[in-house]
Amino acid sequence: MFFKLPWFGKTSKSQYHDTQVLELDFLVDEFYEAMADIEDPVRQRIQAALASSQTPKDLWFMRSKLFALISKHHCESVATVRMGRLDQKLRYFVSNHPEHKANELPTGPMGLMH
Repeated sequence: MFFKLPWFGKTSKSQYHDTQVLELDFLVDEFYEAMADIEDPVRQRIQAALASSQTPKDLWFMRSKLFALISKHHCESVATVRMGRLDQKLRYFVSNHPEHKANELPTGPMGLMH
């Protein structure tokens, strides 16, 4: 006879298994990872700005500089993929962190700009 096992039908609530720690440093590390293979003076300026960022909104507005840097050294499709991953992590952080509100990040047309 068939019986229902307790682990069948259970799905994880988050789609990211590597975002268990909800700290701003985790997001900053994602920025570093997105530009890890690029050697450019702009990279050092972005890293300095990342070191002084205090809120997810600060990180959100650095996205355009990061997108331009990645697309300059690779191609636009690589930049789009990396920024898509970064945007998902940023949205996940803001929507699941108890100290931040989901409306801290821009939505609508501004959310689509790189």
